[in-house]
Amino acid sequence: MDADAQKAAVKSASRRYGEVTHIRFSADELASLKAIAERDGVTVSEVVRRLVRAEVGHLPIASEALRPAIVEMTDQLRRVGVNFNQAVRAMNDGRIPSDENLEQALIAVGDLVRQFREELKAMTGGFRKARAARP
Repeated sequence: MDADAQKAAVKSASRRYGEVTHIRFSADELASLKAIAERDGVTVSEVVRRLVRAEVGHLPIASEALRPAIVEMTDQLRRVGVNFNQAVRAMNDGRIPSDENLEQALIAVGDLVRQFREELKAMTGGFRKARAARP
């Protein structure tokens, strides 16, 4: 990577993340981090971010191999959410008999679908290094 590209990458990362910290690792720990980064095609910083995300209970970022399947699941969940919204709207408009319990259940399921969809979308947000290298 030439100097201009490296400066641009650092500036881009600064806009995305904002905060910088410096951490000391043993030679073995750093070698392990670098090996993981190389294996996954990401930066050492991304490996550390993933480890932190895993520790606090966030979903991991999907691998490139899983990305198409997750994108497809996200789209299917969007469709399910649209159907739930249509069902609730039909009840609210009086086109079908209203049942308060059914309406509450549909709203709850719709909320879960939206939450799961957002989590899946977050899983496909990584791999900045690999994504930047694509044409």
